[in-house]
Amino acid sequence: MIWFVYMLRCRDNSIYTGITNNLEKRIDAHMSGNGSKYLRGKLPVKLIYKEDFSNRSSASKREIDVKKLNKKEKELLIKSANDFKGENMSKSKYIFIVSMNIKSEFENLFNEIYDNEHIPFLLEVSGVNKVTRGQGIPFMFSIGGETKSMDAPSQKFVAMYEIENPDVVNSNEWSVAVEKGRWSTHVRQHTSERSHFMYKYC
Repeated sequence: MIWFVYMLRCRDNSIYTGITNNLEKRIDAHMSGNGSKYLRGKLPVKLIYKEDFSNRSSASKREIDVKKLNKKEKELLIKSANDFKGENMSKSKYIFIVSMNIKSEFENLFNEIYDNEHIPFLLEVSGVNKVTRGQGIPFMFSIGGETKSMDAPSQKFVAMYEIENPDVVNSNEWSVAVEKGRWSTHVRQHTSERSHFMYKYC
């Protein structure tokens, strides 16, 4: 069963965070006034964010994390979501790619801080339009009439920053943002094999 952590924008522009295993039914309940008491008087609402999880426990933990964010941080999380639909793609002329490894015992902390602190802070920097993260996995693909088996990349994690120009990552704003939160004090020292590349969109 799939569980969802979701956010709704209310009529007064406040943001409501919830959890459900039937997103459509839950939103219908909210809209009819039979959902959360908090939303009464704030209707109509609009779905603006969702994450899916394979079990209720994981979804509940994520809901708690999201609810701890202030409104500005929630807005930045919404902006950085993978289903952002590319509203800012037209402004992005470059992509800055950072890949690295993290000690296994710090991996959960790494993911938590990267998603909930590091990305939101960097999205505040002028010229940063979108951030996407990924984790390397082994895979197979077909080419030239044969199937090749590929190992996972040696650098396990990658982050891709869509930016307006290369100067963005050399700005004072960027240098301040990368030091904010727990990234510089709790995570950076446990990373290794870091690499940085800049590409211009063709």
